[in-house]
Amino acid sequence: MRVLVLYGGDSPEREVSLASGKAVLEAASRCGFDVLDGCVETVKDVVRLMNERDCDVIFIALHGSWGEDGRLQAFLDFYDIPYTGSGSEACMLAMNKVLSKYRFQRDGIPTPDGVEANLFQEGINGACKKILEYCDYFLNGGKMVIKPARCGSTLGVSVITSSSDVYEAVQLASSYDSLIIAERYISGKEITVAVWDDGKPQAFPVIEIVPKNSLYGYKAKYTPGNSAYFVPAQLEDSIAKRIQEAALMAHVSLGCELYSRVDMRLDTQGNPYVLEVNTVPGLTSTSLVPKAARAIGWDFDRFVKELIQNTLNKKL
Repeated sequence: MRVLVLYGGDSPEREVSLASGKAVLEAASRCGFDVLDGCVETVKDVVRLMNERDCDVIFIALHGSWGEDGRLQAFLDFYDIPYTGSGSEACMLAMNKVLSKYRFQRDGIPTPDGVEANLFQEGINGACKKILEYCDYFLNGGKMVIKPARCGSTLGVSVITSSSDVYEAVQLASSYDSLIIAERYISGKEITVAVWDDGKPQAFPVIEIVPKNSLYGYKAKYTPGNSAYFVPAQLEDSIAKRIQEAALMAHVSLGCELYSRVDMRLDTQGNPYVLEVNTVPGLTSTSLVPKAARAIGWDFDRFVKELIQNTLNKKL
């Protein structure tokens, strides 16, 4: 069976994707698949590879931009080529934190209150003015998060405590995306849940993340030793179950398939709030989904093998 692993890309998450892709290449090879190296920079590279190399399935390890926002998935659907992960609509919804928040609210899934600003329509001053109107409500003696709406790996994210910090935070977010989202910061614990979906979604054990610094940012995510992970999280069974139920609801709400990772905050009263769903989560040595898989007895090779085999089964 020939597996083409697509990774790299040209998004700000390229370095993470390179690490994910190389890990998948090695694992798939160890599992006995005929693996094709699909390191790309642009969509044109994908088209060229597909013309040059025959494959049975494409393993998507592209993070961010066109590799994760549904465009690549729609392209592969058009040519009827099996690929790992969710379909184009689910990827589009998950990649856009504004759209996914609307979907969560529609379906009664707890998520922090938020407001979006479009820099193309409102400009940076207009965006700041709009967000400032919500500052008293969002801050309320606490913190507020300002971040790009269509970027991952916590790039461009600011946690602020004062309205005087809004302009600088919007400027940072705008360097990654023209669509900005501001939302209430949920004090408590950083948690995440991987969802496995081979036709019947199931939640893997809850992971609690404790970064050395207060923000679980890019360096904390991808630098070994910068964060501690508890798998499973040290929580009461009833709270862990509530978190897993919220993760499953978010996965289903967006129409995700095969696997996803749902990032959340757990407030001090034990209430989970869904922040976002990742349809192409990281698969590096420090990534969360492989940690969750190990908690149920799957090593990384087994996880990659299950992804590939279930992708083909879904197509049959």
